[in-house]
Amino acid sequence: MINIPQEVIDSYRSITFRTCPSMQLQNIEQAIEFVNTRGFIFFWPITDIPFPSLWAAKAGNRPIADNHDDPDHITWQWKDDLLGKQKWYYGKILRKKATIICHNVAPNFYALSENFGSPEEDYLTLYEQGRLSQEAKMIYKVLLEKGALDTIALRKEAHLSAPENESRFNKALTDLQSDFKIAPVGVS
Repeated sequence: MINIPQEVIDSYRSITFRTCPSMQLQNIEQAIEFVNTRGFIFFWPITDIPFPSLWAAKAGNRPIADNHDDPDHITWQWKDDLLGKQKWYYGKILRKKATIICHNVAPNFYALSENFGSPEEDYLTLYEQGRLSQEAKMIYKVLLEKGALDTIALRKEAHLSAPENESRFNKALTDLQSDFKIAPVGVS
């Protein structure tokens, strides 16, 4: 087995992950091209997972800024502006973390999901098998019946608007996104 020196790995990553200052993303068009080149990336860097992220490609290898006025938080705007625009697919997919997938690669991810037949029936089968929570079932049913809804309306329609239901609601959304059953399509 050949041992590759860590410096070589780090140098390769700084170029392909676009973390070196001369290669960092400057605009939304470069962000789209970065995702298309990589195929899929995380939105944020994930601890102990050496993988490209939109944040690091914009901000470099530095911690995520707590200040919302940090200029590199433009990544939020890029993500939000492209929801539902067919430029990339965004959802909590890999390890249930915020993931951005180029449209050419998204069908491959979908093919690996639990979706196998009819969206109107599959979720009921998964629920009966104990592989879909009651909250996820309620949210999915509402979306099937009503179409896209903002979060407040969705929580209300799914009967999960009480403050004590917040974590259950968020977990259900993440579970549904990770299995390509739903995706965020806009910010209101």
